[in-house]
Amino acid sequence: MYSKISESQIFKGINPGEVAHILNFVHHQIKTYEPETIIAYSGDECDKLFILIEGSIRGEVVDYSGKVIKIEDVFAPDTFAEAFLFADDNKLLVNIVANVETKILIIFKSDLFKLFNSNSKILENYLNIVSNRFVTVTKKLKFLSLKTIKGKLAFYFLQMANKKKSKTIILDKTQQELADYFGITRPSLTRSLRELNNEGLIKASGKKIKILEITEMKRQLMND
Repeated sequence: MYSKISESQIFKGINPGEVAHILNFVHHQIKTYEPETIIAYSGDECDKLFILIEGSIRGEVVDYSGKVIKIEDVFAPDTFAEAFLFADDNKLLVNIVANVETKILIIFKSDLFKLFNSNSKILENYLNIVSNRFVTVTKKLKFLSLKTIKGKLAFYFLQMANKKKSKTIILDKTQQELADYFGITRPSLTRSLRELNNEGLIKASGKKIKILEITEMKRQLMND
């Protein structure tokens, strides 16, 4: 178990034996959640750090019409809700739901302080996690500011291409999952994909997307 915990970003660079030794000195819990169990509700006070050991969770919100919108999936080994922990207004803004059977290590805020004081590497890792989350949220805001579905697709594809350093990418989501991520219907997504394909900007084959015209894709963003 400690080998899995040591794979999480918060314990990056710390071997499993040392992780076991460190956790012996702080109060912590390990809980298992069944699929579709709500781990925490929007509005709950965030006073603990959640570290995924096994499984995955998602953050979701319910809009004014009652539609459930998935915000993000988080997979083990990773943390979640860490950005709320030390905020003045530390209430969660999303429901946290288990996608599959999920095992989570829980460390309360007061005990996390003890870890920071006893091991500077853990503090460094935590600050790195929070900083990376801020970058992710900033990119998400930029994405949400785009008005058209084609613009959102162009942004999404270019981000993946930049990350993979390749014009050919393999989508990590099904069309339905991608539609849910964009907050649109699947037919609308399919139509926009077809338009990008017909305009010669991409060549789509199942989950495989080849970007043919990067300059034109970027212009699509500028004109959105």
